[in-house]
Amino acid sequence: MRKAIKKHRTICIVAGVCIVILVSLFLSGLRLCVIQSGSMEPTIPTYSVCLVTTQVDYDDLSVGDIVVYTRRPDGQQIVHRIVDITDTGAITRGDANQTDDGVSVTPDNLYARYIAHIPCGGRVINAIRTPTGCAVIAVLVAVLIIWNIVDDKWRKSA
Repeated sequence: MRKAIKKHRTICIVAGVCIVILVSLFLSGLRLCVIQSGSMEPTIPTYSVCLVTTQVDYDDLSVGDIVVYTRRPDGQQIVHRIVDITDTGAITRGDANQTDDGVSVTPDNLYARYIAHIPCGGRVINAIRTPTGCAVIAVLVAVLIIWNIVDDKWRKSA
């Protein structure tokens, strides 16, 4: 086992770093979400990847905050700005929209608060989520593993 780890040290390090990053993101409440529409432009361009925190208390929200909430009829997550807070809930609106969403955010359907975004990063994530994207990732991983094994055998013979 020790020889296998030493032999494939690079793969083990990369896999370990990826696992540590994913676990720390999960435990910290940080999540990524892809903006699929232009309702928040120009603040957040379409196909941006947003970094959000799920560790948010409804009572800490204020007008101007950008939040992610789950729309009740279809369960879709929406990223919009809070424009007013009433006794029944927060009223949101996309920056590019002319009309409010109505009372859309309550303690029951608040998901996260926006932190930052990466423009155009969503195109990559959307591509990876497709069956073709998953296949490309699997092929790349297989090629890297095979390359590592072939390189190791080539070095031994040389």
